[in-house]
Amino acid sequence: FVFAAPILACPAPHLAPPRPSAMPRNAVAAAAALVFWVADVGACPCCPTCMPVYCPCACEACGDVPLSPSKLTTVLRHEAPPVPLPGPLLQCKLNCFGEGATAVPLPGGDGSGVPAENKFVCRDFCMQTEGCEAVVYGQGTCWGKKDVRTSKCQQSGDFETDILTALPSGTCTLMGDPHILTFDNPNGLMGDITQLDHGEYWLVKSESLQIQGRFGYTERFPAEASATGISVAGPLIQNKELVVVYAGPAKGQAGFKAFWGGVEILNIGYPAKFESPDGVLKATLSDMNPQDFHAQARHTIGGIDGNLPSYLFELVPNIRIYVLIGDDSLNAVITMRRPDGVLDGYCGNFNCDPVDDSLEQVTKRGFASPIKEGNLFATAPPAPAYQMQRKGKITDLNDCSQDLLSKAEEACKDAGPEAKTACMFDVCAAGSTGVASQDVATSAVEEDVTQHVEMFGLLHLPEFIGKRLPSQLQWGFAATGVVLLFASAVVGWSTRRWSHDEDSIRSYSGEASDEEALLQPAAEFDPIHG
Repeated sequence: FVFAAPILACPAPHLAPPRPSAMPRNAVAAAAALVFWVADVGACPCCPTCMPVYCPCACEACGDVPLSPSKLTTVLRHEAPPVPLPGPLLQCKLNCFGEGATAVPLPGGDGSGVPAENKFVCRDFCMQTEGCEAVVYGQGTCWGKKDVRTSKCQQSGDFETDILTALPSGTCTLMGDPHILTFDNPNGLMGDITQLDHGEYWLVKSESLQIQGRFGYTERFPAEASATGISVAGPLIQNKELVVVYAGPAKGQAGFKAFWGGVEILNIGYPAKFESPDGVLKATLSDMNPQDFHAQARHTIGGIDGNLPSYLFELVPNIRIYVLIGDDSLNAVITMRRPDGVLDGYCGNFNCDPVDDSLEQVTKRGFASPIKEGNLFATAPPAPAYQMQRKGKITDLNDCSQDLLSKAEEACKDAGPEAKTACMFDVCAAGSTGVASQDVATSAVEEDVTQHVEMFGLLHLPEFIGKRLPSQLQWGFAATGVVLLFASAVVGWSTRRWSHDEDSIRSYSGEASDEEALLQPAAEFDPIHG
């Protein structure tokens, strides 16, 4: 026999232990609470904001509800004690708003956030809401989310995104000679991984999905390896295999080959399309804008604007690989939903922690050496001989001539703080400042967007025009418009030839104050609304 207190009046699909502050106030009920809690709907009124982790219905929001000993019952129970709610699949120090996630309205809200005392309550709101996959919690407010895209989220110390039921999507980028931006460091805020030796390496290694990269020396970078091929396989794509390599001897698009299941595809005409009979792959070869896929996708081989020959591979489920075609190398942008289980490689371990994705950490985990077993390029055309033979010494900024180093310093001065070193390295490796303009241009685009979004990142703002732009940018444009209108009014007023009496001047000032006051409530709105 188990004593049970009928105090879990909150309707919910599961039970959870009450907070200590809401424990029954008599010894009998307290003893029963330590054994098991049984819901008895109607035993006491339930606070509308009381969720399962805050049951019983004595909530801080509506005050303690005293329980009468007469309401205690003795029942025979055989069920196991309640199991605590599972923890999040991932905890990310990210603020996922706008393009970073799609908003899911939580109970009592419209998608613009609801009050929550802590992140545990916030998680429980989501678990009770159909379609909710994650939450963003910060400043006492909770937002429901789905389709989280970590590469579009902003780093933030005030907000945390907890992934609860469906893993997020992320982006890993290979560019240049080659610099690798991992899933957890998609914009290079923590620098990048630079891999300089030829061979085939693990980019993504998991039980369900394998992605490998081929690196080789090129005419532009004869001593530092660049990406020259990419391959994908695994149960997640029904054990099929996609391979793209530079085979030569022609330069550019004519020297590249793509294979699906060992059969060459996209080899008739330009542009070209291919769709596998089983629907697993849709492939396109055509001119595309690299910056549609990543701000730095043009790095070293893509100029500064315009569409360029590219591959786009869309694999079921939720995998997209963009390949920018160079003379004898490629840049690649891998975007995918994180698969279950352990994942690692040069693209990192996708755990929302960029610190453990450094080259040193990847080396410690055993992924810095060429693949010895399970090489997905085994059936692909071999790399041209010159791509496997280093010419000259690996570039080191300390070995760069003073003249070229000075030119690199000047050419890369406008690159972002994290991109400047990589830009200078590319100049020294290529022996020319030509690559610097591309590095600076792509860095400037990304830094400008990031700064504008972060400028308004702590404001709680609604969206005006949908989801194409983050609400922070929309409010930034709106604020700019208000400033211009105000400036125009001031200029017009100053040039008017008739005078205003003092009351009119006070009236005008009051209108301006009212206009400013209209902007103030914006801070109460959602910075994360998707």
